[in-house]
Amino acid sequence: MIRISRLSAALLLFATGLQLAMASVPLGGNRKGANGSYDLYGCMLTNDYYVVNFAAYQIDPNRAKDDKSVPQAECVDLPRVGKTQIAIDLLDLDVRKKPVALKILREDGQSIAELPMAVVKQGVLTTTVDFKTPGKYQAVLFVEDNDLHTPPEISALHMPLTVGLLVEPTAASGNSLWIVVGLLGGLIALAAYFVPRWLKPNPAHTPR
Repeated sequence: MIRISRLSAALLLFATGLQLAMASVPLGGNRKGANGSYDLYGCMLTNDYYVVNFAAYQIDPNRAKDDKSVPQAECVDLPRVGKTQIAIDLLDLDVRKKPVALKILREDGQSIAELPMAVVKQGVLTTTVDFKTPGKYQAVLFVEDNDLHTPPEISALHMPLTVGLLVEPTAASGNSLWIVVGLLGGLIALAAYFVPRWLKPNPAHTPR
């Protein structure tokens, strides 16, 4: 019984460390945001009801005129103001059969772009927004979902955006991945050392 309890404790410690690492290690490629996160294809956003992939595309005004390459996808931290194409991929297949609407709001709640309620069978909402000034905005996805018996205003997915406010991450954030990897490695090493010893049967005492 003691050995089982020790094994359970070791596995719990290892699982906790693994969960921390998975939550902290950024997924994707070499796209850098204000918080040091990385993404090649936008980012996945979710609430208690829905999950989407959010991507924003901005054209660099300094790029060459003959450059025909497609802009790289940004996540919710947009580097500059100006015209931006926003694409929201509905990852819930059942939501693609339900009316959805999208609003882009300024920090004061003023709407600057809007898509009315409609069924989006292809599963991707797209709209072009002209961000005039740097600041904080949000994209809000509304779903007319009769299965939830919840008003769209309650179940709405709010996606906070920052525009033109990007700052370089600190050295600490740049080293966070290595800290997580080191922590995970330490936990594995500790488990490899202690678990066999905890499970090793105690020698029987010979009576005198």
